[in-house]
Amino acid sequence: MNVNALYRPQLTGLKAPSFDLNLTHPSHIAFQRESFMGQGARIAEMGQKIGAGAVTAGSGTFEQAMLQALDKVSADQQTSSALHQAALIDPDSVNVHDITIAQAQARMSLDISRNLINRMVQSWRDLINTR
Repeated sequence: MNVNALYRPQLTGLKAPSFDLNLTHPSHIAFQRESFMGQGARIAEMGQKIGAGAVTAGSGTFEQAMLQALDKVSADQQTSSALHQAALIDPDSVNVHDITIAQAQARMSLDISRNLINRMVQSWRDLINTR
């Protein structure tokens, strides 16, 4: 009996992007050019939403951008702490998954900011020592 004939997984609820594909060779897949024509504006708009322009859009200087980023790190830490305290006071009021996600987000933002500050200090030391 063929096992593959019995088991056929069904993917429901997933929306795959619709790309026009031409299979030219089993190891090569070529996209049709027409499916991507006119998408430059959408790509540029996405870059403004998630790129470096989005980070510095509201702030004029590097200092202001760094202070805003550190405020976000502080807010993540405070959110995690508040959820943890709420879980201690009334365990049924907070979902455990929300606490775990908030703690992971706070830890990741703190690690990223720590690495960024360490890199900036190391770069400053390299600049000073190259003189």
